Amino acid sequence: MESGKDNQITLALEGKSGTGKIYMTSLTEEEIRYTEIFSEGIDVTDTMMVLQYGSEAQRKVMRFTESSLFGVPVTDYNEIGEDIRKLLDKQAQFVRSFEHAGNITQNNEKSYEAFKSMYDRFSAVLTETARRLEIHRSSLLRHIGLIDKLYEKCLLNIREFDMYLYAGERCLERSRNGKLKELAQKAAESGFMEDTILVNDYKDACVLFEKRLADLSVSRQLPLEIMAQIRLIQQTDRIMADNLRHLTADTFSLYRSRIVLSLGLSDTEDAGGKIIDPAVFNDANADLAKALNVVLKVKADDLEKQRKGIFSFGREKK
Repeated sequence: MESGKDNQITLALEGKSGTGKIYMTSLTEEEIRYTEIFSEGIDVTDTMMVLQYGSEAQRKVMRFTESSLFGVPVTDYNEIGEDIRKLLDKQAQFVRSFEHAGNITQNNEKSYEAFKSMYDRFSAVLTETARRLEIHRSSLLRHIGLIDKLYEKCLLNIREFDMYLYAGERCLERSRNGKLKELAQKAAESGFMEDTILVNDYKDACVLFEKRLADLSVSRQLPLEIMAQIRLIQQTDRIMADNLRHLTADTFSLYRSRIVLSLGLSDTEDAGGKIIDPAVFNDANADLAKALNVVLKVKADDLEKQRKGIFSFGREKK
């Protein structure tokens, strides 16, 4: 059931509508008028109509659950982890080379060139890693925008459920307060068995339609869960994208600055006459490794939370 011209989404706090049911959306006046008219065309005695009532909204939900568009961009996350682990390996090689080259700490031109050669190789790895991480970050940002559109579709889907429910409840109210009472009064006045049968049949039809509305109320919860998972996925994407930005824009730059500036300390007393202060070198590398491992841990933790949330669809809440 479509809402006509006005498709604007109006969110309100969860509360009771005039019919005593719980809704998340607030229907506009135009939508209420439309659903009132729509409800007048519902025949609770038409079994096929009742069984198919709201089925289009349910099919839309099923298409959401079967879609892979709102899933985790697994390839990006796996490649991010692989790129960071490769960088950690290259950094470990750089540190070992520095430690094993005993003459590299001597304050002379040959030692300076040897260290610069090692550093330039590792710096090139930093540059390439930063390039790749920026590509992954752009992919994550695009993914955030993509599933935002699915979030909006979920809102529209919920709105459609609410319109079906509102129309159904109005029809049920009229049927029980109108036609059913008329049939009951007629049966009471006539005393005919066939009139009593008509009353019971109409009661059963109302009960069947009420059950159908209850089914729609249950189906309405699924897009709500999907919306929660979309926000969880987006949060994971945002955290990872921000971590990657911090790595490429801040951490890598700070590491380079500390290494390069430490070369200028070679003439100080603290450096002990060495081309580079080992303490500064070790601290800079320890901080870089720590920052990289933090991103790996955040990635693993967030994805685990996301998987648990996604796989909780349909589970009974304890």
